[in-house]
Amino acid sequence: MTTPPNQNASDFIYRSNRPARCPLCESPKTRLKNHGKKLGGALGTCAGVFSALAGAKKGASIGAFMGLRAMASSTPLNGVSAAVLGALAGGTVGCAAGAALGQAVDETMLNNHMCRTCGHTFQTF
Repeated sequence: MTTPPNQNASDFIYRSNRPARCPLCESPKTRLKNHGKKLGGALGTCAGVFSALAGAKKGASIGAFMGLRAMASSTPLNGVSAAVLGALAGGTVGCAAGAALGQAVDETMLNNHMCRTCGHTFQTF
């Protein structure tokens, strides 16, 4: 591996499975904050649940209209269970998408690492 002139290989922070070292005090005692990932997951879950419930409401009104026209009997429990399952599925998909977006924000824009020794926050490149 080659290094640019006037720089040592130890000046670079590489992404690996081991924890990053603090650039200020060189301590290996660091932790990930993951604020963007947590917030993105929470917001994605809420958005997924609400969009699934809105879709279920629209689908239920169309289904009720068609059911009255066809005179088919259906129990209200079918609609409620479908709405709950749809909301759970929407929340799961929203959480996964929001967490992925939040992790991308953590890695690119936020100082995601914090040194437990000196309290310095930093970003790995």
